[in-house]
Amino acid sequence: MTRKQTLLGIFAHPDDESFGPGGTLARYAGEGKDVHVIIATDGIAGSVEDPNSVNGHATLAQARARELSNAAVALGVRTIWSLPYRDSGMRNTPDNQHPQALIQQPLAQTIEEVLGYLHRLEPDVLITHDPFGGYGHPDHIRVCEATTAAFHLARRQLATSPNGYRGPQKLYYTAFDKRVLKVMVRLMPLWGQDPTALGRNKDINLVEISRWHTPVHARIDVEAYLPRKLAASRAHISQYSGGPTYIRILPPALRRRFLAFESFTRAFPAPPSAVERDLFVGIA
Repeated sequence: MTRKQTLLGIFAHPDDESFGPGGTLARYAGEGKDVHVIIATDGIAGSVEDPNSVNGHATLAQARARELSNAAVALGVRTIWSLPYRDSGMRNTPDNQHPQALIQQPLAQTIEEVLGYLHRLEPDVLITHDPFGGYGHPDHIRVCEATTAAFHLARRQLATSPNGYRGPQKLYYTAFDKRVLKVMVRLMPLWGQDPTALGRNKDINLVEISRWHTPVHARIDVEAYLPRKLAASRAHISQYSGGPTYIRILPPALRRRFLAFESFTRAFPAPPSAVERDLFVGIA
């Protein structure tokens, strides 16, 4: 039987798969690719947008596990897998020091766990966080480190696999066109927004984020799949607030145009001269 092309997304928290490249995951699932997702932590350190969402659950982690399952159905992904770690929380918070937090685990251990999934799921393309962690989250950074190392190990270990699988071929980091963000940073004070203190806990600094270099090597059209992405995002009811502030303040038509494409940095192999429109281009 012909093997299906396979996409694997590896992310830090329940909701990262939806709030981030959810449109891309939904698109490739809709096009018949096998799409799998690994989530590294339980998300228990997240602040709660809707307190009622935790009702009936002993912990926030349980509520977020339920939300993740519902989001997976909305996106159409084939499987969701979870690593057994605690959310490490934002930078310089007490959650960073919890002994079960992801960032307290040996990096080599996490690499081996991710590597095991690469052997099992046999992905052609991997998507994960960028090296800056999107907005500087320690778990995002750790997942990027572990995924990148496991990707290259798998390519060496599976190069001569007897079943014909030769290891993952392409690795992408989620990216964001900083030109747009730099404009938003200048405009937000005009709308009464402080770009250095966003989010429920005022711990997201868009000025800092706008200075991180995340080149765009692939730009995927996901407009047709925005309803699926929105449904998956809303499934994370404890966390969903309608999207980032700098997106919500845009007029509806401009907001939809902004969300119609998802961007990625091609970490391996070396990026092409032209921006890719398909993550599977060049894969047999």
